[in-house]
Amino acid sequence: MIRVSLDDATVATGEMLTGRVHWTAEDERGARAIAIVAQWHTLGEGDRAYGVGRGTRVVIQRDQRNAEIPFRLLIPHEGPITFEGELVSIVWRLWVRVDRLGLDEIAETEFRVGARRRT
Repeated sequence: MIRVSLDDATVATGEMLTGRVHWTAEDERGARAIAIVAQWHTLGEGDRAYGVGRGTRVVIQRDQRNAEIPFRLLIPHEGPITFEGELVSIVWRLWVRVDRLGLDEIAETEFRVGARRRT
């Protein structure tokens, strides 16, 4: 089972998305690695677009059956920012994949990206 906890569900462009991924095996299969990726995609009319902000991959010991992984992922300065329109929306999500023998486990958690704050 994968649980994701974000320190803050709203970040600005150029800031770090931080939190923890908790994973516990529900059977005898261990994990090889855990990928944690901040990505965005469009919803709505027109062509679909998507992109990856930042990501990391953590290798797990072969016999390990649980893990707690803190993460810090930089949201790109150029965004895009989260947007909810009538024809198109831009959605950000944290995507987690536990690489296991057989079927992998996947979890997703949405978060918001706002405009960078001026100093």
